[in-house]
Amino acid sequence: MTMPSLKQSLFALALTCAPLAHAQEDVRVPLPAQPSAPASLEVTVPDVALVDQHGRQVKLWTDLVRGQTVAINFIFTRCKTICTPVTATLARARKELGPKSNVRFISITLDVNNDTPERLAKFAEPFHPGPDWSFLTGEPAKVKEALVALGGYVPDKESHRPLVLVGNALTSRWTRVDGLGSPSRIVEAVKEAQASSAAPPELAAVDGTAAQDAAAAKYFTNTELVDQHGKTHRFYEDLVRGRTVLINFAFTSCKGACSPITQHLAQVQKQLAGRMGKDVHMLTLSVDPTNDTPKNLAKFAKKFGAQPGWYFLTGSRENLTLVLKKLGGYAEKPDEHNTTLLIGDASTGMWVKSPAMAMADNIVAAVEHLNDPR
Repeated sequence: MTMPSLKQSLFALALTCAPLAHAQEDVRVPLPAQPSAPASLEVTVPDVALVDQHGRQVKLWTDLVRGQTVAINFIFTRCKTICTPVTATLARARKELGPKSNVRFISITLDVNNDTPERLAKFAEPFHPGPDWSFLTGEPAKVKEALVALGGYVPDKESHRPLVLVGNALTSRWTRVDGLGSPSRIVEAVKEAQASSAAPPELAAVDGTAAQDAAAAKYFTNTELVDQHGKTHRFYEDLVRGRTVLINFAFTSCKGACSPITQHLAQVQKQLAGRMGKDVHMLTLSVDPTNDTPKNLAKFAKKFGAQPGWYFLTGSRENLTLVLKKLGGYAEKPDEHNTTLLIGDASTGMWVKSPAMAMADNIVAAVEHLNDPR
């Protein structure tokens, strides 16, 4: 993007419907760029909240895995056998891949009772982890959920195996590698995972744009949702395809951030008035389909002066849940929903996250310069 100051102002912010935060940080959200390749392993990464070696809370799927190629191992700091050698092998593979590999490394503790963020940081120090390597602990139940899902859980931590899980979250391609073997085998698995997102030759030969479109259609799906006027839309084909979209999450009975955010986005709407309903769509997805009928959404939208091109969407719980999970906006309880604003262009695969309450000028600039060269 030609505006680095703007890029630095964008921040991945996941907070509840309560206080609004103001911290900012650069975040790029890569969504699938190509059709998926068959998965070698069935892995479903839970979006559990864990804590990294710096004491920061992170969501495993949303913040670390989604859209990435990852290499994951399982360790504990008091281990006297394989944990240090496996982590050293992973460190050598990371060095061989280089700083521009766009691979994220994740080490998850098998000993939450002992492994505090401070102890994990001390364990990690000899391996010189950068921002691309997270050492994770957290609440026992959440760590166990992650370990079970990723195939790293063992009842007795001393008996765990020296495995490294390598995966491409864009294509759902996952494989396990011996962490005590050669670092080159991990490197090879990473490169194979990255290559799995390449377009099939027959598709790429026709049109790279067609490959991108096919990938976006598969990812977002054409799940049917209903807008505030009672009209049914296919999510990708009717609302996302061929447009820049601004997507947020709300519910009409919210007593916290939803109204201020919607009022703020109304100012963004005014500044984008010439493009609204044409090459720009604003999509507000309900996180409370039980109560947010089209009629209730219509009242809510009218209150804030929503114009054509701004869709307030509900639908069956099944359909809405599917779309919300694709966007990282699903919440078990409506008042715990994500208040991030997603800004993206599915035709280019370029997506950024911003605080929904960021300055309207900055949000508009993000829309206008979304596809500028970095």
